[in-house]
Amino acid sequence: MKLNKLFLLSAMGLGLFACNNNDLVEGSVTNEAQNEGTTYVGFTLKFNDTNSRADGTEEGTEAEQKINSAYVVMADASGNVEQIVSTTESGTGSSNTSTDYYVFQTTPGVHYFYAVVNQDAIPTKEGGNPTAKTINDYFNTGVALTVANITSTTEGGNFMMASEKVLTANVEDGVTKDEALKGTKNCFSIDVERVAAKVTMTCENTTLTNATNNAGGTITTPKFTLKGGATKSYRMAQSAINEIPENAWTYTSSETDVYVKTGIETDLHKLATPVYCLENLHNIYYQKNTTYVDIETTFTPAKVVNCLDKLDVTPDNNLKNNSTTGSFFVVRSGEHAQNYLMKSDLLAWQKSKEYVVNQSIEISKDPDHFPAGVESISEEYVDGKCFFGPIWIGQETADAPTAPVTRNTWYNLKITGIKLPGEPKVPEIDETGTTPLVPPTNVAITLTVMPWNFIDREITLQ
Repeated sequence: MKLNKLFLLSAMGLGLFACNNNDLVEGSVTNEAQNEGTTYVGFTLKFNDTNSRADGTEEGTEAEQKINSAYVVMADASGNVEQIVSTTESGTGSSNTSTDYYVFQTTPGVHYFYAVVNQDAIPTKEGGNPTAKTINDYFNTGVALTVANITSTTEGGNFMMASEKVLTANVEDGVTKDEALKGTKNCFSIDVERVAAKVTMTCENTTLTNATNNAGGTITTPKFTLKGGATKSYRMAQSAINEIPENAWTYTSSETDVYVKTGIETDLHKLATPVYCLENLHNIYYQKNTTYVDIETTFTPAKVVNCLDKLDVTPDNNLKNNSTTGSFFVVRSGEHAQNYLMKSDLLAWQKSKEYVVNQSIEISKDPDHFPAGVESISEEYVDGKCFFGPIWIGQETADAPTAPVTRNTWYNLKITGIKLPGEPKVPEIDETGTTPLVPPTNVAITLTVMPWNFIDREITLQ
């Protein structure tokens, strides 16, 4: 169920990498041999070379790859923290002088290594949660994480990253510190990944100017809001789904623009403004614990009902062209069913008939107080606002019962068609019960996977 957990850092463009012995020139040992039973081991921290990544991979932005601090942790078989290294020493080999090394002095044999980058809390050998002295306490315990803090793209910001899994290393005996700094022996790599996921929304321009209902119209300024985001996460990815006690799915992003194509630009997802959220994985997905997005847009109907006392020969003769954006209703029944009725037109007509409530601006809903061809109307679409959703972010198909949101994964929601007008209010979900992810009939989804890791879903809104 968990997506992309077998992707190595070559698909992410970032990692803790060991030296390649074939690329380094081994020099003479300048420091004294180690005491019997001791040895040195070194790790490097660097970005992957661009030309070493597979074609089509998505490299993160500078902010998404920035490293301000990193800690390499060594533990024993029981998960007790033995050493923590955060400072680096420069390489001394002829081909690695520009490389910084995290160096341990330890005993030979099997050791277990972890890493955390741009950490929310510094790991330590003492103290309690969340900086506890065991691997389970620090890496395998769910902790409250503030999305804004661990996914900051502002000046001085950074993205929190952690080991993709534990590195089990058989450390060679008798390696000197100089050899470790040359990178000739005891070289290992620790794959790391971002703790958060990334979400963008894009849309082709043509889908915004061609509604698929009879009357037609145009939508403008589409925006989306991420909701139902987890508030707790593990610092390190878990090999199995472990529910975090007292987790809550209450994180909501700010309203964010859907990127709408305006010309010949390609790769729209790279131009879109992203939002970020925590990983959200379950054995069973309900509406109350699944991350989703809602879409809001403003709709201007192209044709609206012309309020008259009686119909002409055909209903279409009672429609008029419209270019005004404002509150409207959908005609639910009558000869003009499924057409749009502007609130301003209905109000003016009712005033002329003295049907308005207390001569105020309140619309009368009495069936006898509607113009010809209108028998009932929808709720008001205030100021022309329309809503679509919920769209479950990790759902592979529109009827899939699961919707996993996985760390270090980029989800792009691509709008491919819109059938208006959507709903007059923000869609509601079952926040208390066990309602499954039954999708609304107005959403169709396809899913493909690309690296950041990148997920591209095409959706049709009706």
